[in-house]
Amino acid sequence: MITSRERVKAAFAFEESDRVPIDFSATHNSGINVQAYIRLKKHLGINSTTYMRDPVPMLASPDLEEGLEVLKLMGGDLLPLPRHIVYGVPAEDWREWTLKNGSTCLVPGGFQPESKNDGTLEMSLLNGLARLNMPARGHHFNLISRPLAMVENTKQLEDLLPILRQSGAFSITDAELQVLQHNAETLTGQYDYPLVATGGPLFFSIYQVGQELFGYEKFFIFMASEPELMHCWLDFLTDASIERLGKYLQALGPYLDVIMMGDDYGLQNSLQMSPQMFRDLFKPYLAKICSTVKKIAPEIKILLHSCGSVEPIISDFIEAGIDALNPVQITACGMEPAVLKKKYGRQIVFWGGGVRTQTTLVKGSVTAVAAEVHELLDIFKPGGGYIFCPIHDIQEEVPPDKVLAIYRTAREQAFF
Repeated sequence: MITSRERVKAAFAFEESDRVPIDFSATHNSGINVQAYIRLKKHLGINSTTYMRDPVPMLASPDLEEGLEVLKLMGGDLLPLPRHIVYGVPAEDWREWTLKNGSTCLVPGGFQPESKNDGTLEMSLLNGLARLNMPARGHHFNLISRPLAMVENTKQLEDLLPILRQSGAFSITDAELQVLQHNAETLTGQYDYPLVATGGPLFFSIYQVGQELFGYEKFFIFMASEPELMHCWLDFLTDASIERLGKYLQALGPYLDVIMMGDDYGLQNSLQMSPQMFRDLFKPYLAKICSTVKKIAPEIKILLHSCGSVEPIISDFIEAGIDALNPVQITACGMEPAVLKKKYGRQIVFWGGGVRTQTTLVKGSVTAVAAEVHELLDIFKPGGGYIFCPIHDIQEEVPPDKVLAIYRTAREQAFF
């Protein structure tokens, strides 16, 4: 019988095994909102405790449940190895928290948002470096602080970099690495699932982190007009990443199968920049980080999450050392699934693209969801090189019957 580890290994070798591997909540971009997950468990008659580990996307953490009952029912083939500390909040001292629909889950003890008069929730983390906000009608937190918004020139940035280094946002402690190593040992001892290292905010990013910290408008202006400042910033990020990766992979390399980076280079209708700007500014640094991973842990595959219309630079991702691309947003311009598979299907693993979460999953019927999963699997699965999951996270309003339609269809139709 083929194991999940063998199945995923075959996908990365562009080989057909027994079926396409399935990702159910193995990353923070292929997860399910905690309220939708609790409804799914109730629908299935499962009464186990639900965990919510990350204080930003409000995603369920099925991997923390004893026996992995839901993950197994969905056909999941991978497990996440996330940071133990996210935005300064360690995944420990669990306490009960009531969600907006009245259901409850366990959250880390350091997750203590403050409720405002208008119904919004706010948190201040990392000694005030990160301020997070959830609107009254929202179901996840957004970073609303822009710690580097006052920067106008390279000298000011250089003066602030020591403060960023001391904040802890761009480093990882030996104590956390010990916890992660224990978690990895436990998971590999209990299960034969490949592990995906999901670093979370700021950890494996060279692009989006700048947008969040400087502010999107200012960062775009710097990209176009301040090359010296940009390279100063990217040198800092890359050096910090390589330093972290050295420690991280030294401790965890023997347990990991995939390491995930996250940077959204695309919009719905185009890239966020010209292909040439990507090649001039970001590609050299991306390649340097990928080279570091390959040098320290050559068996680990690199997964890049980038939403949007990124087809014009997929070949650059491949040249930089990226092994797999998520979420394969086929709703974006130029991301037609059959064209992607034909053009790049033997060069990069497509991880996602399994159902249109913005349209079909929200507005379509259960039958339409199942039909779309079937159609897209028929496009992506031939010849291997594909890992199934929806296009990004399943949101709060998606009912259980649609979630089941996704994964039941995937399990039935994923066989070669």
